[in-house]
Amino acid sequence: MSVLLLQDGCVHTADAEHRVLLRGCVLVVDDRIVAVGTAEEVGTAVATLPPHRLAELTVLDASRAMVLPGFVNAHWHETFALRLTGQQALRPASDRTDAGGMLSNGGDPYDVSASFDGSADLADLLTPGEAAAVARYSMWTQLRCGTTTLGDTGSVNHPSALARAATDLGMRCAVSLWAGDVVCEPGSDAPVRTRDAARLLARTEEIVRLAGSEFVRARPGTVYITNMSDELGKGLADLTARHDLPFVTHVAALRAEADVVRRHFGTTGLRRLHDLGLVTDRFTAVHCGFLDDEERALLLDAGASLTVSPAKYGCTGETLMAETDTVTALRRAGLPVSLSTDGSPLPHSGMVEAMRAIWHGSAERTGDPAELLPTDALAMATRVPATSLGWTGIGSIEPGNLADLVLVRTDDWRYLLQPRPLESLLVLGGSLDVDTVIVGGRVLLRDGRATEVDEDGLRSDYLDALESFSSRCLGVDAAPLVRAAHRRPAPRRDRPAG
Repeated sequence: MSVLLLQDGCVHTADAEHRVLLRGCVLVVDDRIVAVGTAEEVGTAVATLPPHRLAELTVLDASRAMVLPGFVNAHWHETFALRLTGQQALRPASDRTDAGGMLSNGGDPYDVSASFDGSADLADLLTPGEAAAVARYSMWTQLRCGTTTLGDTGSVNHPSALARAATDLGMRCAVSLWAGDVVCEPGSDAPVRTRDAARLLARTEEIVRLAGSEFVRARPGTVYITNMSDELGKGLADLTARHDLPFVTHVAALRAEADVVRRHFGTTGLRRLHDLGLVTDRFTAVHCGFLDDEERALLLDAGASLTVSPAKYGCTGETLMAETDTVTALRRAGLPVSLSTDGSPLPHSGMVEAMRAIWHGSAERTGDPAELLPTDALAMATRVPATSLGWTGIGSIEPGNLADLVLVRTDDWRYLLQPRPLESLLVLGGSLDVDTVIVGGRVLLRDGRATEVDEDGLRSDYLDALESFSSRCLGVDAAPLVRAAHRRPAPRRDRPAG
């Protein structure tokens, strides 16, 4: 750790006042932000440094960049081990035979419940080496796109592998478990038991013990409201209360969900969570668009949080943003609403794309382009999810906070005569525009390149692990595809002319 001065950048603090400093400076000492302000204000703070710290000063010219807080992805699944299942990477090149899947046209909760249940044990089939290689590569793709803190919401990987990967990469992760002990099936009026709730609770307790470092926290959850028995729900309510931990699950995500949950559990998903004692100020509801007025009031009264993944919905046919006004109404009422990417075994949208989708989508939904501003979208990708994760000291650029920072270059044609570069990023930019990523004062990405890990090595190790796991456990002949991927040249890292 040393002393770093980011100088003359367009600093978006994402604090409660949404302050923007057009030519701002940020002083970082070790892992903390010490000063934020004008060159004169921060220069005064620099002048007070002891001589031995002043000798460590590195100046980073940010005059051609925006300086943003590190993105906090509140809802993410590590599923890169499944890249060759469900067709995925084995799909034909043409899209002409594509059809909507289980999440489209109101959704099929039975298929979703079965899919989540069927994936629950796959992580245990990964060897420790495979799990480590997959986790490191998957999490690196998030870090590369500016996400400095991940909110795992259940992954097809070992929680210990996620925790180790976060520590090795130098990013933050709240680890969870792909926990579900029942499945809802058509033709049945009661959920079918598939796993032992006591064992899942014991494994969740192990995750709590696994956490506690500066990079790793625990966030218990269950994968979907259709896959949680009352026994598991009560146990999770007790566990989160005892350890004062956040809780997360998918609920009210599909139009067809409420009828299925009523049939199998006697009430709707959100009411059921409330009755089990899980709707508290520690609760983050994932998606949660199809609610009635009483259910909305339950969230508001509890001081809970909501996270949505708007850049993903159109790709899957989910309609909770387009079909309901829940997100807008709850946000207007003061409920914390954050952005996230969800998960996919194929590369999917990052937090910049999520910000663009919520900004455009909110204006289209309400007819008011000022309903949700670009700086609101930024807060929803930084400060708001940090609070819902219970992770203090991140999510905004303020003195005393951890120095998690993202720099985006603003020196090409898209930003010419643009006094608000964040708008240009959300109109014409994307995750690949992320130039520099700093976590806790450590520069982990500079000029679009990793500084502490071998990107080609991560990619190669991942491909080898994918081939091994897919061939051994999924019955997929992965060798030809993986060999072809190995032969592809490394991605070009040169920057197009501005």
